[in-house]
Amino acid sequence: MAFPAMRRRTGGRVLLAAAVALYVWVPSQTSNDAFVPAPQAAAPRVSAPQKALDVEVIQPETALPRASMMGTPKATSGGSIAAAALAVAAITCSKRSGSTARKFFAQEEAPAPPPPAPIETGGPKDASSAVLALGIIAGWVGVMYAIQHSIIALPFLDASGALYFPIIATFIAGYGVIVLEETLEINKAPTALVLGVLIWVFVGTGLDLTPEQFNTDIKEVLEDVSEVVFFLLGALTIVEIMDAHKGFDIITNSIQAKKSRDLLLVIGILTFVLSSVLNNLTVVIVMIALLQKVVKDVPFRMQLGGLVVVASNAGGAWTPIGDITTTMFYIGGQVTTGPLIGNLLLPSILCLIGCLGYEYVQMDGETEFERPTTDPSEDQTTPNGQGLVFWGGLVGMVTVPVFTAVTQCPAWSGMMLVLGLLGVCTSLLHKEGDDRYSLKGALERVEVPDALFFLGVLFAVGGLERIGLLKTFAGQLTSLVPSDALVAILLGFASAVVDNVPLVAASQGMYDLTAHPPNDPLWNLITYCAATGGSLLVIGSAAGVAFMGLEKEVSFGWYVSKVTPPALVGYFAGVAGIVAQQSLGLAFK
Repeated sequence: MAFPAMRRRTGGRVLLAAAVALYVWVPSQTSNDAFVPAPQAAAPRVSAPQKALDVEVIQPETALPRASMMGTPKATSGGSIAAAALAVAAITCSKRSGSTARKFFAQEEAPAPPPPAPIETGGPKDASSAVLALGIIAGWVGVMYAIQHSIIALPFLDASGALYFPIIATFIAGYGVIVLEETLEINKAPTALVLGVLIWVFVGTGLDLTPEQFNTDIKEVLEDVSEVVFFLLGALTIVEIMDAHKGFDIITNSIQAKKSRDLLLVIGILTFVLSSVLNNLTVVIVMIALLQKVVKDVPFRMQLGGLVVVASNAGGAWTPIGDITTTMFYIGGQVTTGPLIGNLLLPSILCLIGCLGYEYVQMDGETEFERPTTDPSEDQTTPNGQGLVFWGGLVGMVTVPVFTAVTQCPAWSGMMLVLGLLGVCTSLLHKEGDDRYSLKGALERVEVPDALFFLGVLFAVGGLERIGLLKTFAGQLTSLVPSDALVAILLGFASAVVDNVPLVAASQGMYDLTAHPPNDPLWNLITYCAATGGSLLVIGSAAGVAFMGLEKEVSFGWYVSKVTPPALVGYFAGVAGIVAQQSLGLAFK
């Protein structure tokens, strides 16, 4: 945040000097008739001495060289307008740095400030691609509307199918764009927002719903989706505040392992525990950053990073706040806190043991890993209130389910309460305006597009659920695959290819809570499979995508050959644990 502030203050100086130089240069090129005379009352305000600002006249020849700023030897009244605009912009840029402006004007021959460092960019892209994308979206909407209203007839659709075809086709097309995010270079967050709104557009324009019924349906879906988004935003911001206070150093600095096998166990167990109470994406970012400080050998570090992805997904499966998929089931009422922990703790541990065991037997027990050398230039200072913020945030997030059970308030309100209390603490711990540790600074660093992505996808899936398409799909899937357990396992494999969020949202609409009440064996199995199945491929979870971005040597093929086998062993070990637990009658309800 210091860099933008520096640019704002420097920009004010440059623009003020440019305005003066431009204003002095223009009259020398044109007659005075080209300018509108200033009001007479304004003159004393310029020449009168003021104590607050020691203003002295700046000679244009010494302040800035007399250069042709307009790029043409002839100028009109636009030169004064440009000078005035520069001055106004300069005042705006310097509004928060009055002391800097006073020092600038107090010097008779102020040297020109150094030019700002150039910012390397990839260059502007051709606008034709954006226009083409907008044209494709508009054309798609027009064609789907025509199909829905029988303006365009498709031979394979009857009257009922024509009503629902645009909704299904739009969902598939939108989801395809999300999957091909990297190839198409279109961020998935805006795609999800467009998808969510268009689904409801075709629901409102094509189906025979009264305005009152449509408004009721869309408001109920928005209420459910907003609870997930607010819960996620609160959790991400809390973790950001904890990370800004270097709270995770409390744990990572205690790692004293020297052998590769010992570090494997420490990293796996630590990741598993942290991801049970923290966001998986944040845990992966913190653990990969830790590995880069602890392990010098890149192949070994990548191997441990793959383990971090598997352990984070397994650790987030058994608590309501550990993984976004589990959180969605928790908020949706499919699972509750106590039975969820009782039913999935053992399978999640078995998943971790299976993955760790696979890697452990392939390592030499006596091999020691090499640590990188420490950079003495790094800031080693401990922020004020490190322990209070870290343990307070951690305990606060862990006790959100308790708060919900005692007060009957929704889960997102408990998370917001913890966030508010942390914000009060950081305001009192640090100086005013220091946004490195404040709630304001944390909100600026939170990945808001992730929340918008969840909003769009859940909004779209909510539309499919409201019109009964997901239940129809569930009936057809059940008729093809008679075993609910096999359906859940297949959903886990699907989560390795498609995003977990729409997959979980779809499964919530596929099965009714009346047929499958909360904590039903089916919900337990789907919760586990959706959370851990994403570890089978690097693109199957946000944790895997983050790992691939942090370790540049990681590729899709490397992950399949090095990480997928242990992840598959752990996945089936957990599934076997759930099935055995249910067969022995040890499941909690």
